[in-house]
Amino acid sequence: MTQLPEVEVARKSLEREIVGKRIKSVEVKTTALVRHHRNRPELYRALDGRKIDAVSRRGTALLLDLDDDCTFVLLMGEHSWIASETASASPGRSVQMVTTFTTGGALHYHDVTKTGAMLVLADTELASVPELTPGGVDPLADTFTWQAFNQKLVEWARPLRNVLTDFQVLVGLGDTYADEVLWTAGLSGARPSQRLSAQEVRRLYRSVLEVLHEAVKQGGATEAEAEGDEEESDPFINVYRRAGQACRRCRTPIRHEKIGGELSYFCPACQT
Repeated sequence: MTQLPEVEVARKSLEREIVGKRIKSVEVKTTALVRHHRNRPELYRALDGRKIDAVSRRGTALLLDLDDDCTFVLLMGEHSWIASETASASPGRSVQMVTTFTTGGALHYHDVTKTGAMLVLADTELASVPELTPGGVDPLADTFTWQAFNQKLVEWARPLRNVLTDFQVLVGLGDTYADEVLWTAGLSGARPSQRLSAQEVRRLYRSVLEVLHEAVKQGGATEAEAEGDEEESDPFINVYRRAGQACRRCRTPIRHEKIGGELSYFCPACQT
């Protein structure tokens, strides 16, 4: 799943690089990505000549505000990212959309699993898209307290690992950051979410904010990390994809096992 820090990093980058630019052309490789439109030409016509006024984010979706009271919505796929390139840059195999601008430069949307989607909507219609109202808290955008977080943990009453990856609780943590948050908090993902002490809830709450903000500061997980290269992980990633390696806190080998039906990386000694 495309995760919150990487989308926030992309938003900040696009805000610097494409706001004010006018779209010259759009080419989408896979028809399934424009399933909200009748066909690809309909999307192309909606974007032709439009200027990008702003870039924002709702959960893991990117919103490019256009100059005609419409929005170009990019619903990120399970493993997707977007990058600003030169107009002459050759698209790689994972690139599913290329957008060029009248003043030069291009956007390349990568979608390895082809599970994303793109559509143009009137601003008044955005509320009709379920993916733009995920239900859970966006830790990078919403104000929430540890007490409200605790209420969610009690209501859901499931293993912590399952709760952290549920979009109805927290938006966009994904496997990487759920494991990182649990390791940082020193908590086992198998713990029932409703049975944490107030001190443990506060520790978990602080870890969510600390891990996500640090990931954004570091530019998000690298492509190697995102694609599961266990030989080359980011230095700020402490546990995810480090099975068999020594825990950076207690030197116990990291395990990779199922917790609540989901594979998770954790330290069996210092996560309790």
